[in-house]
Amino acid sequence: MDSISFFIQGDSEGFIKFECPFCKSDFKLQANEYQNDGTTINLFCPYCGLTSEKEDFYPEEILKQIEILITNYYHEELNKMFAGMAKSINSGGKGMVKIDYQPLKNVNLPELKDKYTVEKELCCLSCRKEEKVLYLAGISKVYCAYCGVDLP
Repeated sequence: MDSISFFIQGDSEGFIKFECPFCKSDFKLQANEYQNDGTTINLFCPYCGLTSEKEDFYPEEILKQIEILITNYYHEELNKMFAGMAKSINSGGKGMVKIDYQPLKNVNLPELKDKYTVEKELCCLSCRKEEKVLYLAGISKVYCAYCGVDLP
């Protein structure tokens, strides 16, 4: 089976949105750091501190985009295959069999929308990676999404 890779474009400052699978809180990670980090298996929620596999932190809108990208990829592959078969059958016979092939249409990919929120950018002193968290008055602790240490 082929391997398909996708890159999720960050916001205007290069951050990608994630959502904690436990407390459902949003946070953002630097797109380049996240996508080029081949060693991180789990992420920590900056708010509740719980950890899970990093794929568990993808928000629903990113999962929908990935599903659409995969669907469109396979539509293109099937279109190539059936177009070639139809051309071969239609040009090689004596008119006994004719295939009328209609290509599959790609699904429109909606643009990711970002909520207008007040966010605070933090850098972990331990692993040197950046994240954005929602600014919440009275919040007592924020954890690094990569290594789980308390952030200042």
